[in-house]
Amino acid sequence: MIAYKEIAQIKNVKGVNPVTGDYSYEENGRGYLYIDGVLLEKEEPALDIVSVGEYVYVWYGCGCFELYSGHTLLKVFEKKVFLLDGNIGGYIGYHIRDPKTFEASENILSISDGQPLLAQNVPYSLYKVGEEVIGYKIFEYKLSRLNYSGEVLWTFDLPLCESSRDEPDDYDNHDKLDKVLGIAQGLLWICTRWFRLIALDLETGKPVHLFSGGWFDEDHSNYTVLDGLGWCFFREAEKTIVLISNLGVQILDAATAKIIEGYSFSEVDPQGIGAFEYFDAARLQGDYFTFIAERPYESYGTGWAGVFDLKARKLLWTDEVTPKEKRAKGLHLVITRPVYYAGNKIYVLDNSNTLHIYQKQWRLKAQVRPQSEATASAACATAPTAGR
Repeated sequence: MIAYKEIAQIKNVKGVNPVTGDYSYEENGRGYLYIDGVLLEKEEPALDIVSVGEYVYVWYGCGCFELYSGHTLLKVFEKKVFLLDGNIGGYIGYHIRDPKTFEASENILSISDGQPLLAQNVPYSLYKVGEEVIGYKIFEYKLSRLNYSGEVLWTFDLPLCESSRDEPDDYDNHDKLDKVLGIAQGLLWICTRWFRLIALDLETGKPVHLFSGGWFDEDHSNYTVLDGLGWCFFREAEKTIVLISNLGVQILDAATAKIIEGYSFSEVDPQGIGAFEYFDAARLQGDYFTFIAERPYESYGTGWAGVFDLKARKLLWTDEVTPKEKRAKGLHLVITRPVYYAGNKIYVLDNSNTLHIYQKQWRLKAQVRPQSEATASAACATAPTAGR
């Protein structure tokens, strides 16, 4: 494994950008944004910081949005806006509630001119996938494709949980949308909270491929059960879907719905990631995924963080960020705060809002000195990388 050393702990952190290492924190009732090597004071701390191309999007809990190039502020949106799923370049979401009826609706705004993408606000949670707009009604469990006029082209009803058909109207018995993944060869891929991976015909909304990782679908022939169907991630460039679970990794061709690669952790890395009892909060970042985990027979919650190399098929790094004695006092890692991997840096945020920053340690090769020197020794030192 590659050596990383913890170089800093920052208190009261609210948001982290895994690409640049920018972060926000709170101190004495004020917010601070560390961006591009510059510390800026704000009214409140930013909750989300993401890189989209050459720009950085910064979002605040009040709904305010800022667009940066480096540390230069380019634009501010004061409306009730939010960052779209998938860090869509050039667009942000807009939320509004009718003051008389209290009905909520959304639209998508262009960052360049602030104009709405749809001709009317619609009562859906919105996703932009390529040039397509997908809407989801949370309490009706309905997924719809919309045109730019805001009209519904088709609707797909998310399936029930098979074991709960006796009470179909119970919210807890309905499957729910987890993510709209992407589009490949006319197929719109989504995944659900009940470990289902579904491909819909983009033109009709009819299901074309149905996969399930749940025992409750084993007796239903319309589902193909995939062992280890856990977290789902769409790779736009390759048009593949990476499936990660505690068992291993599978990669599915999104155009053909065929598994093109797969392996179990117990086979490829039994002493690395396979040595954990279980892991959670998986997050795909390029050819790596990050996670938090527990060792067997440990107590007091989750304390380990790790980075797994998908190409090398082995654990790249792991560390017990919150040791047992600290976990016994309530300090631990949580699934709502994933680990961020940025190559030379790793960022881990614990449940006390403390950001742990790790930096890669480089080993210098031994230098050969002339024999005439009185003292000949191999120079071996570690030097941290430059930058944040």
